[in-house]
Amino acid sequence: MQLTCFYCGNVLRATADQLGGEVVCPHCHKVVRLPEAEALASDQPHQEGALFHSWLNDGISGFVSFIIHAGLLILFASVTCNFQSSTTGDGVDVMIGDMPEVSLDDSGGETLDTVAAASEVTEAVEMDELLNEVAPPSAEPTDIGELIDTAALTPSGAMGGGIGSLSTVGGGGSGVGAGASFMGLRAAGRRFCIIADCSGSMSGAKLDYVKEEILETVGSLPRDAQFQVVFFQSQAVPFPQTGWRHPKRDFNALSEWLKTVGPQGGTNPEPAFEIAMGYSQRPDAIFFMTDGMFDANVVDQVRRLNSQGNAKVKIHAISFMDRTAEPLMRKIAGDSGGEYRHVQAF
Repeated sequence: MQLTCFYCGNVLRATADQLGGEVVCPHCHKVVRLPEAEALASDQPHQEGALFHSWLNDGISGFVSFIIHAGLLILFASVTCNFQSSTTGDGVDVMIGDMPEVSLDDSGGETLDTVAAASEVTEAVEMDELLNEVAPPSAEPTDIGELIDTAALTPSGAMGGGIGSLSTVGGGGSGVGAGASFMGLRAAGRRFCIIADCSGSMSGAKLDYVKEEILETVGSLPRDAQFQVVFFQSQAVPFPQTGWRHPKRDFNALSEWLKTVGPQGGTNPEPAFEIAMGYSQRPDAIFFMTDGMFDANVVDQVRRLNSQGNAKVKIHAISFMDRTAEPLMRKIAGDSGGEYRHVQAF
């Protein structure tokens, strides 16, 4: 059945099952409340009476208009005829020349294909009707709330929403070219290891933030890259899947494992460096972060581990929230040819 939109006055189509509910007008995109079936039935006799009354009024008005115009036409014809019959005199002679001959057989131009023209008009009308039926997306504001650019709130564009929300990403985005970025530092290469602090001082939002950064880094690696993650506290807490891992195939497993890593213990990064430097294929770069102080002897131990390979592994060091270990972090980065950065907020 057809109803009229309360807002724009255009015709709405609704089924009997939709009466008493709400529909969206395809013309103005407003939510229209449909009348109940009983109320619509009670209004039907009134609408039929109004229709008959409108038809009767239109008929009488048309008849009166016809009488008036016919009378005026007769009066005008009578006056004109009387004026012409009373006119005297010789008048003025008018010469009518020969009219040019026009051949009706040749149009002198292009032949109009009426069938093709009618077809084009029909197609245009059908296209307009189709476009009218497709409701454009509403530009009206919704009650969802204001969108916030989380990249402006974090130092390296980590995804917001907590560690649980990132487990549904399903492999993250695809990177372009070689290299990786973690907490604002970028490294070149194909194999990357993240050594991250999970000691007791990393409890709460700090550890959640680092986990999000890890997923952001791994999810943005190119397909030919490889990764590993080793947390540390009083001892090393490595990713259970040993060896170099694929950033796409192992993303979900990494996300689930990160949920099990909690803050506890002291701050001793040396066992994590022994694992990272012990792979048969050494990493091209290591991202090393901590939020606190560790033993100064770790600097010499990391230098010793790094010197055992054919080439030095670049270690990019990041102090997080606390600058206490900054001199040691700068030394570790400088010895390996890497970079240092301090991240103050998240």
